[in-house]
Amino acid sequence: MKLRYISLFLVSALFAFQASADTLSLRKDHPDKYIVKKGDTLWDISGRFLTKPWLWPRLWDMNKQIKNPHWIYPGDRLRLKWVNGQPKLVLEQSDAREGKHHIKLAPKVRIEENQSPVSTVELSEISQFLRADMVADMNTDLEHVPYVLGENNDTSIFMSKGQTIHVRGKPDLNTNYGVYRVGNTYKDDQTGEELGRQLELVGVVQPKAIGDNNISAVDVVSSFSEIRRGDRLLPMLSESSIDAFFIPEPGNLTKPAHIIDIPMKSTYVGKYDTVIIDKGARENLKPGDVFGIVRPGAEVVDNGPDHVSYQQDSSIGQKLMNKQSTVLSADHIGEVMVIKVYQKTSLAIVMNSRDMVRAGYAVENP
Repeated sequence: MKLRYISLFLVSALFAFQASADTLSLRKDHPDKYIVKKGDTLWDISGRFLTKPWLWPRLWDMNKQIKNPHWIYPGDRLRLKWVNGQPKLVLEQSDAREGKHHIKLAPKVRIEENQSPVSTVELSEISQFLRADMVADMNTDLEHVPYVLGENNDTSIFMSKGQTIHVRGKPDLNTNYGVYRVGNTYKDDQTGEELGRQLELVGVVQPKAIGDNNISAVDVVSSFSEIRRGDRLLPMLSESSIDAFFIPEPGNLTKPAHIIDIPMKSTYVGKYDTVIIDKGARENLKPGDVFGIVRPGAEVVDNGPDHVSYQQDSSIGQKLMNKQSTVLSADHIGEVMVIKVYQKTSLAIVMNSRDMVRAGYAVENP
């Protein structure tokens, strides 16, 4: 009988926990109404109402007036209401239901301005990363793709926008190609397993002519860094194939991931910057998965109240005299959302952070 009571208690506790976890928590300073502005994102709008903005799909759920959040436009008037004890956002008024916003210029004159629907994140912030393969899986053949030979000015080492250069291979004349520099091989710090190879987008080229001896001419239409001999050409995604509408949901990792690289080659990054994490399709990650960013606890050398210092600032003598090894508690400093998944790694965007983010930080379930 006692075992039965314990089982019933555990089941009740589980349902209570799930009910608590499923309850949307509103910010204390949340507004009751909001007018959608140009440049708003679904994440930003929900962040005005929710303490956990990645739960925004549920803020619009079962809403007959807004069947798809992708159809929210600048100028829409939103109102917060309660349905069965849950907060919901409803459309109170819209000037842009057909994708157009009316602007009144005079009593008898007005124009119509085309409007784009509000996306999950600002497309301009991430389009270059979505169009560029930042990681090549280990089975990607980079030895048999077109590569840069150079230009006819044989004193030139670097090539850039506006130049015509030659490549080994026969690229498709109707396709734009990214010029990529193969970088480091990503490895799992604990197992040593190779996860993929870094690819840096250095330029974009348009094939111009297919020549003899497997040599082709291409025009450099843009360059983000100097193009060098040996850089590889890979087809680029078109702008129309990119969708910035992600449906975020809490991610589910069986063990923590880690940030292993920052594509922008910065030491620290913040909101709307991208990072590479060491988990991918193999771990069932998918675009829209949201994870918490966890900063590891700092190591402290503690030789008493008058002799406390951080590990990296301590002298050899202080470290030798260290009375006790002390590591401060790790803390949650923000969230990332996966936007592109490879086999063993993923590209994620920092959606929110209260401090700067760097490589080595853990990525855990939110």
